[in-house]
Amino acid sequence: MKNVKFETIVTHLQTYGFVFQGSELYGGLANSWDYGPLGVEFINNLKRVWWKKFVQECPMNVGIDSAILMNPKVWEATGHIATFHDPLIDCKSCKSRYRADQLIEGAFPNVDAGKMNQTELMAFINERNVQCPVCGNHNFTDIRQFNMMFKTHIGVTEDSQS
Repeated sequence: MKNVKFETIVTHLQTYGFVFQGSELYGGLANSWDYGPLGVEFINNLKRVWWKKFVQECPMNVGIDSAILMNPKVWEATGHIATFHDPLIDCKSCKSRYRADQLIEGAFPNVDAGKMNQTELMAFINERNVQCPVCGNHNFTDIRQFNMMFKTHIGVTEDSQS
């Protein structure tokens, strides 16, 4: 199979009604997609195959469909609040953004940076002069924690969080 650019695949999927940019009529929303007629069929088929393989055919698994919005204590007990974040770092030269641990592991495949804390990640990047894979510069911002949990409010006031 020849190398195909991501943009070519996206154009094909949009042309044939698989996906469209989310909120496209109103200017779009980054990183969000709406499924068109063929996309809905594809996703539903994929879900059915996955469900059959991993739930119906595995005696140790059972299906559950629970709420996404839950009491905040659930997210705390499951570790989501404490650990559901990524250490992000930006290249100041070309504006590329990376997870700091993946930036290190890309340059040093034998290093398990996933076990490093934020201070250790930054020290490693500076001490080993890790370079940006896009532009080759070593000109990074400090590492920031990107929280992947969405803040939501249930009810009529913002003080009722979920």
